[in-house]
Amino acid sequence: MNIGTGTATNTTESPLLLAEDDIWIQGILPFAGIGQYAFIGPVNKQLNRMYKEYCDIELKKNPREVKDTPMSRRRSAESTDTLHGATFCNLPCAEFWLGDNSRNKQPRHDDVCAAIAKVGNVTVIQWARQLGFSWNELTCVEAAKNGQLEMLQWLRANGCPWNVWTCWGAAQNGHLELLKWAHANGSDNRPVRTKTTCIMAVTGGHLEILKWARANGYPWDEAICWCAARFGHLDLLKWAHANGCPWNGATCREAAENGHFEILKWAHENGCPWNEETCREAAENGHLEILKWAHENGCPWNEETCREAAKKGHLELLKWAHENGCPWNEETCREAAKKGHLELLKWARANGCPWNEESFEAARRHNQRGVMQWLRENGCPGSHAEGH
Repeated sequence: MNIGTGTATNTTESPLLLAEDDIWIQGILPFAGIGQYAFIGPVNKQLNRMYKEYCDIELKKNPREVKDTPMSRRRSAESTDTLHGATFCNLPCAEFWLGDNSRNKQPRHDDVCAAIAKVGNVTVIQWARQLGFSWNELTCVEAAKNGQLEMLQWLRANGCPWNVWTCWGAAQNGHLELLKWAHANGSDNRPVRTKTTCIMAVTGGHLEILKWARANGYPWDEAICWCAARFGHLDLLKWAHANGCPWNGATCREAAENGHFEILKWAHENGCPWNEETCREAAENGHLEILKWAHENGCPWNEETCREAAKKGHLELLKWAHENGCPWNEETCREAAKKGHLELLKWARANGCPWNEESFEAARRHNQRGVMQWLRENGCPGSHAEGH
């Protein structure tokens, strides 16, 4: 915005601010305070960035002070554009950007109501609805994800549609009271009990919500355990297993893939099955210590272990796997060639790994010119075919 002229300016064309960033962040922007994104953000990209940085610092430095700030102002630092910035401020600010007399016309779409629901400003959403902004199920979802119970209650009382995603959002972000209300209220189209509510509680690491959901008849299956393993929530995995939740090889696979060593150990020691996928995922993600432990404790492996190590360029892991009897085949060289891991490819060939014409074809398709040259020089099948 070009202050003093009342005309809008493209932020990419605005002149840079000459003062150092620290001067703005520490000495100037505190006079504006948080919650003014819609007015400050559009000035230019430099000030936009500095104001977000300033707000982030304030949110971390003064959580108690921010907690007492009206929600409509508190969340302004999270905005990435004028539209959302307006909803994160107060009603006059929203009127300036979204009203009928605005110089910056915005479409009357449901993203506006969803953005307002996210920050819980009932006054602004009432005004937006009067202007004809639409809403849909995602409006309730945004309220639920952000713990805006009063907003959700108002939305439902005024006919905003919802679906099971409302419960999912509340469960994932730990809003138990809101989930209870959503569970207990509504008409025939209220959210039904689905296993995804339990899954979302697990992905967010919310044990109390998982306990409540189970006590209120929400179903679960093996996905609960492997989600707990994927996101590193050992306490949830222990509780789920102790309370009869089924599991399968995916639990160990997810623990290995994401480097959760303690979870893998506990799961295996408590009878969780595993298979070749555990070693494969450990290899793909470079978790050598996990691969060593799994193999030493009887976890099976196959050619996929070496293939995935080659694909991701994990040479030391590939060396260890081969030296400890892990099988390989032509896919190891093919993946190394495809991804351009020349040193790994050289080592694999020097140690007897087979190859075929797929290695050169993979390198050619992915424009690995250095690999292609080496393959030709070393007699890779298919490398001297016409046109190559």
